[in-house]
Amino acid sequence: MLIALALLLTGGLYLGVNARLARAGRALLDLQSERAELQRQIEDLKSTWAELTMPHKMLARARELGFEPARMQDIEYVVVEGYQPPAPFIAPRPPSSNSLREGSLSPAYTETLGDWLARLIRPREGARP
Repeated sequence: MLIALALLLTGGLYLGVNARLARAGRALLDLQSERAELQRQIEDLKSTWAELTMPHKMLARARELGFEPARMQDIEYVVVEGYQPPAPFIAPRPPSSNSLREGSLSPAYTETLGDWLARLIRPREGARP
């Protein structure tokens, strides 16, 4: 009797957990579906925006609203007292190869890998062939 009651409680607990898990899975699927729909709507709106902002369409719409392209005699320049334009960009000079920087090799290393290998391969003086 006690075993049957324990199995019944375990089964009920198992079903409760599975039902909660199934609801969470269904909610996740609903959210994923909503996300996909929103992404589709965003892409559709981007496409519509790109079509509406095509230069020839914008020029036509501007003419409909009474705008026309500016001519040289239509342009007026305004002088602002005390305005200092930003300094022009001057690219920094690259670091010199002679300067010691962090991470550079110690002056104790005077031989390249190629020199070292050539020294190893070259026969030594006084050695027999």
